[in-house]
Amino acid sequence: MTATVPGFLAWPLLAFMAAVVLLRYAFFNHSQWERYLNHTLAFMLASNLIREQAVQELLSTAGIMTITTAQQLSLVLMIFTAAEFMGFITLWDRLSPQAARRRQRYHRLAAILLTTAFLIAAAPARAAGETLEIYGGWSSVLAWSLYVLLLVILGIQLVLLCVKELRHPKAKRQEIFIAVSGIMIGLSIGVTSIEAPVLAALEELGWLYSRDYRITLHGFIFFTESVGGMFLAAMPFVLAAAARAGYDATTRRWRRLQPLRDSMITAVPETAFELRVPNTSRRKTALDLHQTTVQIRDAILQLRPYFRDVPASVTERFTTDHSVPPKRRQDATNALQLAYAVRAKAEGVPPATIDSATVLRSRSTNLDEETEELLHLARWWPDAAIASAHGSPRHQTEMSEYP
Repeated sequence: MTATVPGFLAWPLLAFMAAVVLLRYAFFNHSQWERYLNHTLAFMLASNLIREQAVQELLSTAGIMTITTAQQLSLVLMIFTAAEFMGFITLWDRLSPQAARRRQRYHRLAAILLTTAFLIAAAPARAAGETLEIYGGWSSVLAWSLYVLLLVILGIQLVLLCVKELRHPKAKRQEIFIAVSGIMIGLSIGVTSIEAPVLAALEELGWLYSRDYRITLHGFIFFTESVGGMFLAAMPFVLAAAARAGYDATTRRWRRLQPLRDSMITAVPETAFELRVPNTSRRKTALDLHQTTVQIRDAILQLRPYFRDVPASVTERFTTDHSVPPKRRQDATNALQLAYAVRAKAEGVPPATIDSATVLRSRSTNLDEETEELLHLARWWPDAAIASAHGSPRHQTEMSEYP
């Protein structure tokens, strides 16, 4: 098949594909699954390049191969693309590296056997100098069936794997995006692959004329799927650039905690410490985030003697004024309680016996959960600090309300 995507659009995208392949081999080629993915992308790029009319005419003029042979070679390269990507999926599905290598030998052997059988079945169309769609016949139906076998299996495997990832209870936003994209690509691969032999067979039976439709679809669908796959493969570079600019998840979480951290250090100066030389770059590390989390939690513990129950009327007014969602009311209440404790300490209110019922208690079991709790608290901290400044808490045992 010869691609029908206009050259002004195809060549820049092909250049993008080539850049992704080269960069991945240069910077992301260390693990087994990265190598399988890079091989997949390389075969995909080669298949799309040889589909271009200019490349096919160049090969024909140079006497290397006929245009029809080049068209069929592009399909052969897609068979090997599917085989390599199946190796990537095997590792993604958490199979051991040794087992994945053994299975990948079978994938590649299957690709070789299917390629041989495909070229034999497609020989009549090649001899006639016509594409499989135009030549027709049961030999073409067989050739299409051999060509799509691995692609259909690949599409099914990809969809099932991505659905499994979506069901993971702790899937992150980025992982969800990749899984949804994988499902779309898997469905596209499966549906557009199986239609080729099915529609060709229906046409041979005289039940449906689909030649024009198949020629049109096959002219751009492979290219479209390849571009989508390349964009996903380029995500590590996008994430690396975002991280360098300070927009990675760790840095964003660190930045959101800084107003709360600064307030806590001001209220309890002894909680200020540095685990190492201050990191002045835009990108913050997990250690920077961990230090901020520890400082905030340590300050909260130091403020325990100043915690008091915040009257329901004060809490209700605060949540109403700031349109706090019901599921975030406890976070807002905690922020308000902490703000009044900071105010009490600043005004010299004598510390009292700690009442564990009124102190912010953490249910976290690891650093990620601890950070997430503090992020919910930090969301309402600026408003709570302002609200606490409107009144001065009276340190009385019988106190029942803040003014």
